Amino acid sequence: MKNALKSRKNDHTRKGNGATLFDDESAFYAAYERRLREIEAVPEAELLQVNLDVEAAVTTILGTLPKVGELRDQMSKLLSFDMKLVDGLEDYAQAAGEANSRYLIAVAPPEDLVKLNEQALALREMLRSDALALVNRKLISKDRIASFTGRVGYRNVAFELMDWANVFRDCWKAVQGKTAVTADEVQNAKALAEKIIRAVGQKEQAPAAAAEAAEVRQRAFTLMVKAYDQTRRGVAFLRWEEGDIELITPSLYAGRGGRGKRPEPPPSPGPAPTPNPPAPSPEPPVVNPPQAGDAPMPGTPGGSRVTAE
Repeated sequence: MKNALKSRKNDHTRKGNGATLFDDESAFYAAYERRLREIEAVPEAELLQVNLDVEAAVTTILGTLPKVGELRDQMSKLLSFDMKLVDGLEDYAQAAGEANSRYLIAVAPPEDLVKLNEQALALREMLRSDALALVNRKLISKDRIASFTGRVGYRNVAFELMDWANVFRDCWKAVQGKTAVTADEVQNAKALAEKIIRAVGQKEQAPAAAAEAAEVRQRAFTLMVKAYDQTRRGVAFLRWEEGDIELITPSLYAGRGGRGKRPEPPPSPGPAPTPNPPAPSPEPPVVNPPQAGDAPMPGTPGGSRVTAE
């Protein structure tokens, strides 16, 4: 998997002296950085479909941590139990929250280019008409605007609007007070042009960025759910008799059908059970001896002869 979405510290996050601008890193960001290799290492065959509200799931899991922490020592004594997942649960939840946030940003549509383009066209026409008047007054050189042809298309409109704004900026001392164009309008034109250019770039890169963000999100979600399932398994064993499993670690799928059943507890850490003793051999049937005066049974000495009919 590509590493383009890894949140490494970029140049713009540092001050001139090398200090980080964001010295107080968020817990979600830090957890994402710590667990990114584990997230990337989740096997393809184990990936779960993101079929629930990730933000709600993260909130639920973080809310269970105090009670789960109280049971941590007892869980560590269970057999066939992965405590690494339990101990990493908080990190996995926060990392999944961070990955989900980045995914939502990646798939968010860019600013409405149609509306921005309409604003740019109107502003470009205003600057053009005023510039032509200034050219006629010999305040702006005709050569400065000879290449401006009124091109169409988001990118073309944006760059030409920026060019018009730069002409006014360069000639401002000569035209100030002799045109209806204000300094604020020139500045706004340049800012609008830059906004459109950024939006166009984001639109062009959106499919690839969204696909990668979705993959990281799915892997982080899978790891979080796996760790939480393991935690619920431990709680189920320790609190089976009390029946408060759902109060301590509620199902993330409650009310959705599926995956919400009571988790099976892990094996007990107690001694191995003793084998069952062999079943006793059956006793032969007891036949009471005939009593005096009883008629002899057929086929026995003194009895009647049995014949086939």
